[in-house]
Amino acid sequence: MKTGTRLFSRLPGGVKVRSLLALVVILLAAWLIVESPLFHKTAPPGNHLTDLNSMNQFQTMFNADVGTPRLVLILSPT
Repeated sequence: MKTGTRLFSRLPGGVKVRSLLALVVILLAAWLIVESPLFHKTAPPGNHLTDLNSMNQFQTMFNADVGTPRLVLILSPT
């Protein structure tokens, strides 16, 4: 009679326990990567995008932030 590790080496249907365990580990790792807070960072409080309506408004806001890094996005709807 076989005992020890050979007793549970195959599940019904011929699936090896080692293969099933590897699949579970891969799925768990993928889930942790997707749901990890390391990959879902949000902007710090106080940072926001501003919708500008005129060049004067842009120039005023741009000149008010001298010495800080600024990002200007120009997006076209077409």
